[in-house]
Amino acid sequence: MELECRRCRRPVKVSAAQFEVFERMHYVCFHYEFEHGDFDVDEECTAGGCPSASLANGRERVIATARDLAEEAAMAAPWRNAALHEYLEALASWLADSGGYYLNRRTVPPGNGWEVVNDALRAATVYE
Repeated sequence: MELECRRCRRPVKVSAAQFEVFERMHYVCFHYEFEHGDFDVDEECTAGGCPSASLANGRERVIATARDLAEEAAMAAPWRNAALHEYLEALASWLADSGGYYLNRRTVPPGNGWEVVNDALRAATVYE
């Protein structure tokens, strides 16, 4: 028997147990029905893992952070990873370990990848 979302009436392809957890809906349908509140569906809400996070405008923050870091580097900022190869290695390492960063802060990782990149750019200046 095919499971059907009670909100959108489309097929649901998850386990029956998960289907019941989300009150016989897709997670996204459940989120917009019960968690998203008065936020516009094109805006990220305050619930961790909001599906609208990918639509949020983090691109400009990443650009601003990259420009700030370029200015700091030009002024010989006292970074632990001042050499380009050190910075890039730290960036890759931080991204690989980023789950632990958010876990230690007791926060849900941002649903918007731009926010993760923004955090990583800054963290790579000092990450070991």
